Amino acid sequence: MTGRLKVKNGLFYAVVNYKDEFGRYKQKWIPTGLSERGNKKEAQLFLQKELETYKPIESIQKNEKPKTSNDIIFVDYIKSYIDAKKEELSPPAYHSYISCHKIMKLYFGKKQKLKDITYQHILSYYDYLKKERGNKNITVKHHAIILSPALRQAYRDDLISKNPYEFMPKIKKEKSKMSYYNKKELDELFKITDKTAIGLIVRMAAYYGLRRSELMGIKWSAIDFENKIISISHKILTVEGRVYLSDTLKTASSHRKLPLLPETEKLLIERKEEIEDNKLMYGRSYNKKYLDYVFVDDIGDIINPDYVSNKFRELLRANGLKHIRFHDLRHSCASLLVASGVPMKNIQEWLGHSNFSTTADIYSHLDFSAKIESANIISSMLSEKDEKQMIDDEIKELERLLAEKRKKRMQDESEM
Repeated sequence: MTGRLKVKNGLFYAVVNYKDEFGRYKQKWIPTGLSERGNKKEAQLFLQKELETYKPIESIQKNEKPKTSNDIIFVDYIKSYIDAKKEELSPPAYHSYISCHKIMKLYFGKKQKLKDITYQHILSYYDYLKKERGNKNITVKHHAIILSPALRQAYRDDLISKNPYEFMPKIKKEKSKMSYYNKKELDELFKITDKTAIGLIVRMAAYYGLRRSELMGIKWSAIDFENKIISISHKILTVEGRVYLSDTLKTASSHRKLPLLPETEKLLIERKEEIEDNKLMYGRSYNKKYLDYVFVDDIGDIINPDYVSNKFRELLRANGLKHIRFHDLRHSCASLLVASGVPMKNIQEWLGHSNFSTTADIYSHLDFSAKIESANIISSMLSEKDEKQMIDDEIKELERLLAEKRKKRMQDESEM
């Protein structure tokens, strides 16, 4: 058990590191109420007193393991692990963890103890997810992201004698069938969506291949009309119906600058004028909280990303168009870039993938133009070889004919 002083917003905090009744390491920030200037000694005394209160717990843990540690229910431990991670998780990630935990509760129940969990239990659980629930490996990985570190933590804290996850096989990545629209299909789509409230959203999704959260999070301050640049640096997403705003994108590479295309520039200028008209029309009723956001409704409220996906699906169904997800507009953009011969490295940067292999894994099967180019090179090389061989053969035949003529002439001359 250790402790130290930390300063936050000009105030001292006593930070205590300790083990709870289950033997798990915890950290607690305790406000001292003392300002940083001139109060260091008082803050140190405060910290010392707080450390004294944790000594009895520590002495018990040194002499004897908590009796409750042997009776910890597996799903309860997983829930406590998730709760401890809550502060460092984004709202969507935490919601995903909780959703996984609910399924674990259904499968393992309240009788399965942490100490009894084996390698076979986890394998059977993953088998249940795939066969009974119809989940793909990508979903199983979401559960693995929780179970693997949680069991590692339990082993480190001596709550289990060995880590059952240590020798678990790697979950293979499955290649899902990708849907996308070609240029003709996109043109047909635009004719329909341009007349609706999500017209600009659909066009920008197809032109830029943006993730839905990135697209809905575009701000006017991120659009440089003078230098023709759009900065992707903010996102909007929904979790259980609630809208969250965040500057943390999926990966560091997701933060990127893209050129402002002439088609989208014109539509964005029209959008800006439309918003100004709405502000005048609705006056005080207009929501001024989201003035910097491009995609707001008539009264200034943020457009819910789920509404966009639902509306997109309805429009496809109502007009008899091929079903694709809204996210597949991102794939449609990539497929057009591939078909146009744009190098994979450039596509990676355009889409904001963190590494080249991600882009190559997803879109390499579309890069038929590269295969054609390779075929042409091979064909050309082989053809050159064949042509050279033909010339060599013709020369040899010509030399043979000339030799025969010389021989015949010599015979004729000898007879004369």
